[in-house]
Amino acid sequence: MLDHLYRFTRTTPGLEKTLRLVQSLCVLALQIPTLQNESISRFNIAKTQFALTRRFLRFFNFIDCFNQAFALLGSSSSANRSIVKTVIEISKWSCFGCYFLLEDLTLLHATSIYPTPYNTAILTEANKFWFYALGFSILGAAFDITFSSSATSSASKTKKDEKSEKKKPAPSINRFSLLKKMLCVDACDLLIPGTFLGWIEMGQLEVGIGMVVSTLVSGWDMWNAV
Repeated sequence: MLDHLYRFTRTTPGLEKTLRLVQSLCVLALQIPTLQNESISRFNIAKTQFALTRRFLRFFNFIDCFNQAFALLGSSSSANRSIVKTVIEISKWSCFGCYFLLEDLTLLHATSIYPTPYNTAILTEANKFWFYALGFSILGAAFDITFSSSATSSASKTKKDEKSEKKKPAPSINRFSLLKKMLCVDACDLLIPGTFLGWIEMGQLEVGIGMVVSTLVSGWDMWNAV
């Protein structure tokens, strides 16, 4: 158990998820009605500091996101994909890249090194891109769940006419995993930028619960992978 925990927290995504869980628990703790003023101040500071630390860990995430988008544009395998699915994936990774890049631009303000009056405007635009990215992610999962079986079936029928040595197994789609990610990760994360922008009417208690659920579900998949 300890060895597994060590391997998990040694990776940057695993450490980021661990800090995110603690941050989300701080958000929930702040919703306790009987909390004293001193405790409220401490939990607020903890929530802010954990969020700031996580931003350092994902500082260069925009590079990977834009690389994913460019890879889809130039990949030969994208020609075999549905054009709709390819557009959704490119849009998702591009929006994620814009979100991380804009968020990075506010880091000097968040650390009080170089405060800027444009911080709120930049954060607002960043959260818009985050909201769009999660929306495209949900749309992509829904597309896979709806159309994957028919695509796989037609591909299998075509391959029956080929020679046996050229046959390859059709890729299987785990619909439960897609549904879990869509409802328990992306949909829960959508509450954060949605409430920040005022596009979703939701209290901090519901946002905190969604954040905990999203972190546990996505973190569990990472835990099993290390």
